[in-house]
Amino acid sequence: MGPALHVADLGKAFRHRTGQEPRSFRRWVENGFGRTTTSERFWALRHVSFDVAPGEMLGVIGRNGAGKSTLLRLMGGVMRPDEGRIETSAPVNGLLELNTGMHPDLTGRENIIVNGVLAGLLRKEVEERVDRIIDFAELANFIDDPVRTYSSGMRLRLGFAVAVHVDPKILLIDEVLAVGDLAFQQKCLARIEEFRARGCAIVLISHELEQVATRCDRAIWLAHGELRGSGDAPTTVEAYIGSMRAETLQRTPDPAEAVSEDAGRYGAREIYVSAIEVIDRHGLPATGIGAGEPVTFRLTVNPQEEKQAWHVSVAVAREDGTVLLDLNSGADGIVLPPLTRECRIDLQVERLDLLPGDYRIDVGLWQYDWDYAYDYFPSAAHLTVAGERGRQGILHIPHHWRIDQEAAPTGERNE
Repeated sequence: MGPALHVADLGKAFRHRTGQEPRSFRRWVENGFGRTTTSERFWALRHVSFDVAPGEMLGVIGRNGAGKSTLLRLMGGVMRPDEGRIETSAPVNGLLELNTGMHPDLTGRENIIVNGVLAGLLRKEVEERVDRIIDFAELANFIDDPVRTYSSGMRLRLGFAVAVHVDPKILLIDEVLAVGDLAFQQKCLARIEEFRARGCAIVLISHELEQVATRCDRAIWLAHGELRGSGDAPTTVEAYIGSMRAETLQRTPDPAEAVSEDAGRYGAREIYVSAIEVIDRHGLPATGIGAGEPVTFRLTVNPQEEKQAWHVSVAVAREDGTVLLDLNSGADGIVLPPLTRECRIDLQVERLDLLPGDYRIDVGLWQYDWDYAYDYFPSAAHLTVAGERGRQGILHIPHHWRIDQEAAPTGERNE
């Protein structure tokens, strides 16, 4: 059996405007109805080749601007390549920018019909699946309201629900697996696994490297529009992470110039963490809390030079380095202000449901596209979770036991 998707020597170029080129009709007329310079071509993608077999899931990784979205749009037929070719054994369906297909003045039900037809189904086929789509999206109470009244999460859930009821043979996924709450995400992932089991070829573009490493069969790594690496997913992801780590280490100042000599700490130090405190439920600095209690991680960040866009991460890990909780501003949609002077950041965790034990706190300040670390500080602080020890596992989940002896079976039976 041949590949479901064959990409051969693919290339896409865009015209790059120079500073002297007219950018308005008036400037065009004033310049004599012509350009003053020859436009330049910028290759967003070039010499990219790969296959995806039926039932295979291929991950696509790389930094922002590496050409991932251009590749997906070429495969989805949104754009035409300037070089190479794309061959498919079936129509291609894509989970691309789920919000864009929703008309705000139409109801959720009406949008299901419109988007289902646009995805290639007959109207009758969409109508047969409407109830299943509504049930999957968990929007029965709002389905006849205008979509403009939906939250962004509700719109994403509706778009995903429509897309996964088309029964695709080739599916393109662009950063949409984090739709809704954890339970809904698991339902989405389960549906994608169903597609794979039925022989659907899947291409996933994601910045969630762990997701690519654990869920994809193979991965390709794009850098500056070209294929930098390919192979089994865990190996390719590790190579990509190694490249980012190497760039961070290359930018790390000499030890004599470093902010601190803490073991394992590295980063470009353009901005840095100057202090970290663990704050307990009483609002006081602490080295320990009780299991299930609230906690605040308070960071003081200072710039050596101004930064307009950046991310912060806080992770709780065991002493052996196993990460138990990883929170970051990018994943939570938090836009941090430009850093021009000292800044204090409070990350409040309403319940830290970890078993009693000793843990370390790792913090990081990152470039806006996660290319390298400004300051990665493992074991920046330590935290003891108090309580009765002796349980196994990681989490301390609130729970209750109830024993009703009268309701228990007596062992008697009637013949």
